[in-house]
Amino acid sequence: MVFFFLFSCMKKDTFIIIKNNKKEIPKNIFIKTSLLYKEKGILKFLIYSPVIKEYASYTLFPNGLNLFIYDQNTNKYTYLSADWVKSINKIFYHIKGNIKIMNSKGYFLKTEEIFWNRKDKKIFNKKYTTIISHSDKTDKIILHATNGIEATEDLKKIRLKSISGTLPVK
Repeated sequence: MVFFFLFSCMKKDTFIIIKNNKKEIPKNIFIKTSLLYKEKGILKFLIYSPVIKEYASYTLFPNGLNLFIYDQNTNKYTYLSADWVKSINKIFYHIKGNIKIMNSKGYFLKTEEIFWNRKDKKIFNKKYTTIISHSDKTDKIILHATNGIEATEDLKKIRLKSISGTLPVK
């Protein structure tokens, strides 16, 4: 009995696809943290956050934060709270979810997303934003910006885009 084995040689190109799904791991994680920042003994700001994740080029506040920015040489402050914040090099902030900003003069801002440039001391967005002004000296003013705002970080100068609102008339 004779057996014949026939073998065929064929070059087969094999491609291996390597996906780089490497998830970035934070270098530090802080739980229930309060941060106090002072310059020359003067309090500049206070941050409270349930979770802070510090990465190489940014810091993430995935569960939100409460921030108090103190005015120079006074006990007055601007307050900010949000559900999520990403800080890039401690200069630029992307802030999202249930944002509330209140300054010492009685201005209250509410929106869902805002960007904050600390170097230029400006905040801005292109989202629906409500601003309420209520102080002892003025009646309540409610303004709605349907296409966003540009403002100084202390809300002293505000530019609203496509506004509507309620103004008291005497």
